[in-house]
Amino acid sequence: MMNSQPAELVTADLPPPYIRENRLPGLLDSVEVRYNCRVVMEYPMEPGDRVRVTWAGAPGAGSYTSAFFSVDGLRPLEVGIGGALLVIFNQGMTVALSYTVMRGSAEPVTSQPLILYVLPVTQNDLPRPFITQAPDSGEGLALDVRDLTEFTLRINSWALQTRDQYFWLRLRGVNADGSDFNEVYWRPPDNVVGQSFSKGFYAQNYPAVRLKGLKDRSTLTLMLKAGLQGSQDEALAQKFAHRNYIVRTTASITPEPPKILSVKDPLGQDIANGGNTKYSTATVHGSAKAEEVEIFNGETPQGTANVVAGSWQHPVNGLIDGQNVLTAIVVDGDGEKSNRWTINVELQDRPLSIKEAPDNLNLDPLAATDSLTAVVDDLEAGDSVTVTWTAASGTPSAGTHTTNPVIAGATRPLEISLPKSLVAFSVGKKAQITFTYTLGASPPVTSQPFSLNVLAIPSTALIAPVITQANGTDELDLKDVMAGATLTFGGWPHIAIGQRIWLDLEGENASGGSHNLIVWTGARNSVHRNWVTTNGHSITIAYSYLRLLAVGSTLSIRFRVNMDQVPDPATVQPFDVREYIVRATP
Repeated sequence: MMNSQPAELVTADLPPPYIRENRLPGLLDSVEVRYNCRVVMEYPMEPGDRVRVTWAGAPGAGSYTSAFFSVDGLRPLEVGIGGALLVIFNQGMTVALSYTVMRGSAEPVTSQPLILYVLPVTQNDLPRPFITQAPDSGEGLALDVRDLTEFTLRINSWALQTRDQYFWLRLRGVNADGSDFNEVYWRPPDNVVGQSFSKGFYAQNYPAVRLKGLKDRSTLTLMLKAGLQGSQDEALAQKFAHRNYIVRTTASITPEPPKILSVKDPLGQDIANGGNTKYSTATVHGSAKAEEVEIFNGETPQGTANVVAGSWQHPVNGLIDGQNVLTAIVVDGDGEKSNRWTINVELQDRPLSIKEAPDNLNLDPLAATDSLTAVVDDLEAGDSVTVTWTAASGTPSAGTHTTNPVIAGATRPLEISLPKSLVAFSVGKKAQITFTYTLGASPPVTSQPFSLNVLAIPSTALIAPVITQANGTDELDLKDVMAGATLTFGGWPHIAIGQRIWLDLEGENASGGSHNLIVWTGARNSVHRNWVTTNGHSITIAYSYLRLLAVGSTLSIRFRVNMDQVPDPATVQPFDVREYIVRATP
């Protein structure tokens, strides 16, 4: 019997490839492929086929053709091509992605192409430089340099950042004499991406004397550029959005006292001076002839508010049961204080509340690890009562629950237990709680919904996974993991079977390129019963991955959980990133 001949291929048999990380038809989001760019080829494969991948873009570093490789055992046929550099050199350009199949002794056949327009990186994906001494960790508008001896310039890592990218930072403003202030603090060749970004940012201190010479209340602008393509030509560099500060260099003129004009509850309803509220938060509105005011509840600071066109507003949280006296004081003034605005908080008068959320507005998940209790008042003896916890739209049905009926007795208030498992489904979301009561044969009556914010779990309660062989240090010696590294996970508050999990390893190879590994994705991986039962789980990271990490580089371990069991990367609860410095002791 004669051996069958391999089927002859033509281009029509080879559909276009696709990029697994890309979700936009005809477009390629540069940021989506900054870590991995996996080309998937689906065609009628036969044993012995050999394939190569071609990315046709800008000449030189903007194009790529792989060597031919065997498809034997590869299902699906998928290969990574290192997307970061390719998209960097093709920003705002059209590229063609194809693959070529060599079958037996026949001539190679090239597939139909995938045509993509590479979207330029947007300013939303690029951080802005900042001065750490400014308010709100550098994000605030005002920069007071009067008491500074030095200041710190900082930039966080940006999308598409790779080694050997040069960067520039220029500060522009107005000196006290009206002349231009125009100083370059960072420039090539000294400022280049390398080990200095090992912590995810670059920062450097400078004497503050030049900033003290700026005109008071003038604008100081921070202008950053980065040569994404590795060029030292500033004209080719990517511009980042500017950071602007209003600098304070001299004492201000004493302004008039500010005024509190109104206070509103979370529903936007006015709380009169001397009036009552059932909420523990409010927003204070006022006026001032100043740039900034600080708000107080009694003697307790509540934060500052910028004055815009003579008006300001600021939220006040943590109002206590009883009387609260609100005032405002001008920042950088001489203590000019506003009128007093007194509100009486009646947290205990609500007909429905959650015992573990004493402010009746926010539920800390850590307060509900042992119990979740609805407290119902305003009932008559003999009422049949149920409580319903309704999770946000899109949450699985297990996140919503109605209790069995409870008959109210003479004791007030009535406490009804809810499953504490409900909390996990609503972490970071808003839940609605109602109670329904029925007396005899009367029709049931349902209360107005009680809205409760379920807060995110604090990062301090989420312990990042650890590599056992690192022995509690931040260094990983490759000689200790030749049989694989043991990555150990613990439990976390409200861990549950079915919660979706994500795990990425991010590193750098000896050539300075990305060396990453997607271990788990929420669409495929979830917490299993044994993990919950033992409050722990371990996996092995293959040495075949670890051995390619560059000595001295950083291995970052990123673990995230969808508490609501919906596999969505936008709603994950992130754990702190665990980082190890890679060593290779002889």
